[in-house]
Amino acid sequence: MADEGEIVYTTPATACDEKKKDGFIRVIVAVKNLKTSTDIVRRGILPKAVKKASNAKVKSTFENQSFCLTVNGDKGDLKGKHFKLDIKRLPYEIDPDKSYDEVDDDRVLLFLCKKQNKSWYPELDNGLETAEDEEEVVQTEGQT
Repeated sequence: MADEGEIVYTTPATACDEKKKDGFIRVIVAVKNLKTSTDIVRRGILPKAVKKASNAKVKSTFENQSFCLTVNGDKGDLKGKHFKLDIKRLPYEIDPDKSYDEVDDDRVLLFLCKKQNKSWYPELDNGLETAEDEEEVVQTEGQT
């Protein structure tokens, strides 16, 4: 049971593919009621439209063989709701500096830049192992 003031995270539903963008794994993270707004950002000469979450704080961190995404709702239907996808062990290494996220209505897209341009299938068929899955395996092994 969570202590008062402790944030309780829900693990969101995900799907993965590697067909959408060459050299990348796309992780689609479902966050129902996530809303976006568009900002105009100047990068170089031309302005660019960039979507950002309008009712939550979205943060992603990437490491060589792991990543963590948190979505903390702060307005509307998402207020007080918290989602976390904590992947501790990817099947292969990624380039953290070239990996990134994009926010869309009802989902966050993570683009993991593969270090080696080879297929991640069949490893992706089983889904990504979350930190939560890893803890369950350790607990199950300890009970035998």
